[in-house]
Amino acid sequence: MNRLIAFFVEKKIFVDLLSVFVLVVGLVSMALIQREVFPNVTFDVVTITTIVPGSSAEEVEKLVTNPIEQDLQEVDGRKKLTSKSVEGRSIIVCQLDPDQTDEVKGKQDIQDVVDRASLPEAAQDPLVVSIKSTQTPIIQVSLGGDVSDLELRKISRELEKKIEAVPGVARIVHTNLRDKEVHVEADPAKLQKYRLSLDDLIRSLSGQNQTISAGVIEISEANPGGGERIVRTVGEFKSLEEVKNTVIRANETARSIRVGDVANVLYALERTAVNNRTNGVPSQGLTVLKKAKADAITVVDSVKKLVEEHLPKMGTGLSVAYVNDFSSYIRRRLGVLSGNLMLGLFLVLLILGFTMRFSIAFIVALGIPFSFLATMIVFYNQGYSLNLISLIGLIIVSGMLVDDAIVVTDNAVRLMEEGKDPKTAAIEGTQQIWPAVSASVLTTIVAFLPLMFMSGIFGKFVREIPLGVIFALLFSLGEAFFILPAHIASWVKVKKEQPRDRDKPANTALTKLSKFWEQRLLPIYTRTMKTMVIHRYLTAAGAIVVFISSLALAKFGMQFVLFPADGAENFFIRFEAPSGTSLEQMNKYVVPLEKIVAQLPKEILKDYVTNVGIQQNDPNDAATRRGTEFGQISVYLQPPPGYF
Repeated sequence: MNRLIAFFVEKKIFVDLLSVFVLVVGLVSMALIQREVFPNVTFDVVTITTIVPGSSAEEVEKLVTNPIEQDLQEVDGRKKLTSKSVEGRSIIVCQLDPDQTDEVKGKQDIQDVVDRASLPEAAQDPLVVSIKSTQTPIIQVSLGGDVSDLELRKISRELEKKIEAVPGVARIVHTNLRDKEVHVEADPAKLQKYRLSLDDLIRSLSGQNQTISAGVIEISEANPGGGERIVRTVGEFKSLEEVKNTVIRANETARSIRVGDVANVLYALERTAVNNRTNGVPSQGLTVLKKAKADAITVVDSVKKLVEEHLPKMGTGLSVAYVNDFSSYIRRRLGVLSGNLMLGLFLVLLILGFTMRFSIAFIVALGIPFSFLATMIVFYNQGYSLNLISLIGLIIVSGMLVDDAIVVTDNAVRLMEEGKDPKTAAIEGTQQIWPAVSASVLTTIVAFLPLMFMSGIFGKFVREIPLGVIFALLFSLGEAFFILPAHIASWVKVKKEQPRDRDKPANTALTKLSKFWEQRLLPIYTRTMKTMVIHRYLTAAGAIVVFISSLALAKFGMQFVLFPADGAENFFIRFEAPSGTSLEQMNKYVVPLEKIVAQLPKEILKDYVTNVGIQQNDPNDAATRRGTEFGQISVYLQPPPGYF
C-alpha cells in the first residue's frame, strides 16, 4: 500500500488525467442514467383474475375460485394463496417462494394449471399476471369537460394513440373508457302497427349481423385459374345506415319493413359499473405505463408537452388534470441530492477556510464531486437507476465524502509545517494514517452491508440504499489515498511554522477563532480528557452503563415503526350506501362530499378524483371492493415547500 501511494504521487500527469476522466465520464453518465420511481424488481406475486358476468359472489366462489385454488395446490414454489370473490369477478393472489422458484417459471406453472381448470361456460378466460415494479404507472392524464360522453371518448381515443407513440411509453390503461355500442330503441306503437314483435326485430338483426363460412369450392382445371376458392358470406354491420336498412319482413311485391321504420337507431356507450369524476367533472383517465428502461422524468415531460400541444386542437370546454405524477417525487429527491452536494461543497470550503488556506480547502472539497461522479459511472454501467430508493443512499452518504480527505490533508500539511517538502509530506502523511482512515470508513461500510442481504420484497428494494453508500465511500477512500496526495504534492505550498507573537493583537477572523480555540476551548477539552484518563475505569463503566441503558430503552421504551409518520400527500374518503343503491343515486350522494373537498385552499389542494362503484388503493389491490354501493374520493395535496 505504501508503494502504491508513492507511485501515484510520482505520476502527477496520470493522476490529473484520471481525475479529469472521472469528472467528464461521470457527468456524461449522470446525464444518461435512467431515472425512475422504483428499481426494477419482481414481487414474486402472480394474480389470477376471472370475469364471470352476471354471477353472484357465492356462485363465483363455488364455480371459479375454489376449483382454481384446488388445482393451484400442485404448483411448486407456492408460498401463500389468498382469494377474493365478488359479484362477477374472482381474484386469486399467489405469492411465490423465491428460494424454490423464479417469477418466470412460477407464472408459467400457474398458467398451465389455470388453462386446465374446468370453468363455467359464462366465465371468460382467466388473466394470469405477474406483479412487477415496472408496471407501476408514472402519471394519469384525466380528461373532462362540458362535452358529451361520446365526444369525450373520441377525444380520449385520439389522445391515447398519440401518447402511445411517445418514446418510452409501454401502454395505456383506461379508466372509465367505455366501449361504443349501437342501440336499437323499438317503438311499441309502430311494432303494433306493422304487427311485429320484439322477437321479429331481434331475429332480423342477429340473422344479418354475422359472417358465415361456406367452405371450399373446387374449380375445374379447365377454367382459368383453377384450384380452390374459400367462400364466406360477410354480413356484419359497419354503420348505422346498414342497421336501419335491415329488412324485418317483405312481401311478394318487394315492399319491406325495415328496422329504421319501427325503431330509433343510435350510437351509445356500454353500461358502466364505475363512474369517474375529476375535480367534480365527469372524466376519462389515461394511465401511462413506461417501458422498463425508459426515463420516468423524460416520459412524463414528453406526455405533458404532447397533451398541451394537442388539447387546444381537440375542441373547447375540455380540461386536463395530471394525477399521480410520480416523476415529482424523483425531481424532489434529485433536488435534495444536488442541494446537499452544493451545500456540502460550500460548507466544506467555509469551515476548512477557517483552519486552512482556500487552496487546501478546495483540494479537499474536490473529493465530493469525484466520489459522487465515480459512483454514477458504476451505476450507469451496471444498469442501476436513480430512483426513490437509491437516491436515499446517495443523500445519506453526501455528508461523509470528505471525512477521510480532511484527515489526510491535515496530516500532510502538518508535516510540511515541520519542514518537509510537499512530495515527501504528501507520501508520508498518507502512509502514516491510511490504516486508521481505512478502518474508520470500513466500519461505516460494514454497518450498511447487511442491508444488501435482506430477504423478501422489502430486501429487493432497500438493497440499493447500501449500494450508493458503499460505492461512494470506497471511491472517497481511493481518492483520499491516491488522487489527493498527488494534488497536495503539486498544489500545496506551506512554509515552515514560525513562532507566533502571541502579544500581537488579532485582527482577522481566523486569528480570533484560533485564539478562542487555544485559550478557551482547548484548555477545557484538555482538562476533561485528563480527568477521564485518570479515572479510566470509571469512564469505561459509565460508557457500558450508557450502552446497556440505551439497549434497554430501545427494547422496552421505543416502538418499532417500519416507516415513520410523515405528512401525507394524498388520502382517501371512502363511502358506502345500502346494497342495491344505483350508480345514479351514488353520483348524487357524492356531490356534497366533493363540495367539501373543493373548499380546501388552492395552496393545499391539487386534484381530487371520485370513483363511484369501486374502492381500491391501486389497480393491483387484492382487497378491491366493487359494487354500485361503494365509492371513494382520492384527494391529492400540494407538497409543502422543501418536502422530501
